[in-house]
Order: sequence, then C-alpha cells, then structure tokens
Amino acid sequence: MYYIYRKKHKTVDLKAIKKWARQILNGLHYLHSQNPPVIHRDLKCDNIFVNGNNGEIKIGDLGLATVMQQPTAKSVIGTPEFMAPELYEEEYNELVNIYSFGMCL
Repeated sequence: MYYIYRKKHKTVDLKAIKKWARQILNGLHYLHSQNPPVIHRDLKCDNIFVNGNNGEIKIGDLGLATVMQQPTAKSVIGTPEFMAPELYEEEYNELVNIYSFGMCL
C-alpha cells in the first residue's frame, strides 16, 4: 500500500511519482473504456498498490465498483475524503474516479 511505502521511503523521486500517476491513469482508462464503463467509486491511496521492486502499480479493492448500465449512477458510496462532490448529488459518471485520482496525488 502507498502509505506503507511512504513510511519506508521518506523521499520519493518526482520521476517515480509521474510513472505511478501514468500507470494509475492507464488503469482508470482501461476501466472506463469497458463497454459498459466500470466506475471504481473508492479510489484512494489505500487501494493503490506499489510493487517496490519494479514500481509497478495496481488498482485494487473493486468491491464498491459498479458497471454503468445507465448514463449516470445514483448511489452515494466511497471514502468521503476522496469522493467527488457529484457523488453526493447521486447523479455521476466515471469522471468521479478522476477526481479521486487527483486527491490521491
């Protein structure tokens, strides 16, 4: 988990952060490009796993994920600190994951 990695490594190279961010966005792109799109709905640092040996990132814990059967989803679910404001309006799409990604960074 990211926070465990950060406890072991007090400084992180900006190049590594950029590599991780790119990998997370590639993972989100994969989920969002499915037909129908998949929304993670609980993307947070605890659900981003770093393989310390090679810096490979995996997005985990898809327990709250949903498959978009309609243009928007309607349930309020996730970790409040990482949730996009539109989640509370109960009318959202896969872009809520991008907000959560920004909060992780």
